[in-house]
Amino acid sequence: MTHHFRRRRSLVCALLASGAAGMPILAAAQSTGLLYDPQPPADSAYVRVIALGAGPVDVSVAGVKRIKGLAAGEPSEYMVLAAGKHQFELSVNGKPGRRAAVNVQSGRVLTIAFAGAEGDAPIVFEDRANTNKLKAVLAVYHLHAKSGALDLLAGDGSTRVFQNVAYGSSSALSVNPVSVDVFAAAAGDKAKLASASLAMAPGGTYSLFLVPGPKNALELHALTNRIERYTGSPKSS
Repeated sequence: MTHHFRRRRSLVCALLASGAAGMPILAAAQSTGLLYDPQPPADSAYVRVIALGAGPVDVSVAGVKRIKGLAAGEPSEYMVLAAGKHQFELSVNGKPGRRAAVNVQSGRVLTIAFAGAEGDAPIVFEDRANTNKLKAVLAVYHLHAKSGALDLLAGDGSTRVFQNVAYGSSSALSVNPVSVDVFAAAAGDKAKLASASLAMAPGGTYSLFLVPGPKNALELHALTNRIERYTGSPKSS
């Protein structure tokens, strides 16, 4: 057994050592704010948007542009919003397009996925807290409609991190914070369809998005979850 294989194997074992499978997702995302910025109100909600299809898109909430130039298949930072019903609208090159009204509750963390055509309701995922600052939370979101159920495997493929993830669904794990390579395969298979790498830190929250790329090819996007800089008032881009 080579040193490289032993090291990769140990990373995979460390990743799953704390494995509370099915644990809900995040709230303790990293903030992009500065040290002396005001803290969001305690009853705030946190919402991010991902849009599939033509891009980039601008995202407006209640008529106020909050995000500019969001690339297709890439999630935004979490926006800090007051609890209540909000109208989300996407525009491309200044032309209004997909929209949806979503009710967000105090303290909730949501991912809104505009995955269909104009007029289709978005997929709304509820993301929940990482309460253990010694661990990391890793979540996967399946948004590739042409794929069936998928598995996410780590390292050399000997360990399945997530199994049988269906389109339009999400799953999460509490894991030890390590650096790891992850790849997607058809459920029950090991043939690599898309891959990504993650370097996780204690207390962090991380996402894996399975999305369509050019020519509808499956892509796996890995990222650290982040909250927008809060300045005490709605941010307009």
